[in-house]
Amino acid sequence: MTARLGGTLLVGCLVFIVITLFEQIPVIGWLGALASLAAWIWLAGQVRRAGGTITDAGIAGVLTGLVGAVSAWLLQVGNLFGPDTPGLARFGAGLGTIGATIFLVLWPIVGALVCAGAAAMRARRYASGR
Repeated sequence: MTARLGGTLLVGCLVFIVITLFEQIPVIGWLGALASLAAWIWLAGQVRRAGGTITDAGIAGVLTGLVGAVSAWLLQVGNLFGPDTPGLARFGAGLGTIGATIFLVLWPIVGALVCAGAAAMRARRYASGR
């Protein structure tokens, strides 16, 4: 792994932590999923520019998806057991914790598929001369 590729992965992980924080905003936080898709497409392009392969892009998707899922899970568990969470909000935090637990498995897989797919499309575009 080159330093540029490592730096790209680090920036990608930081982007997904910021997306997780954005998702804590009521109502518009649901747009975090769309922001994640855009971030993975951007990340795949950066990995390819850094000299990475399609496999490297898939690994970047897994890593950033895992960072995003773990950070979201930690925030949801904190909301569930936090002393500042009022009664009905605790019910919502419980549902959020269940969803975040499921996405601990799903989000890295989605990240790998989106990043590898975007990198493959980019490679195909370059191979065809466009």
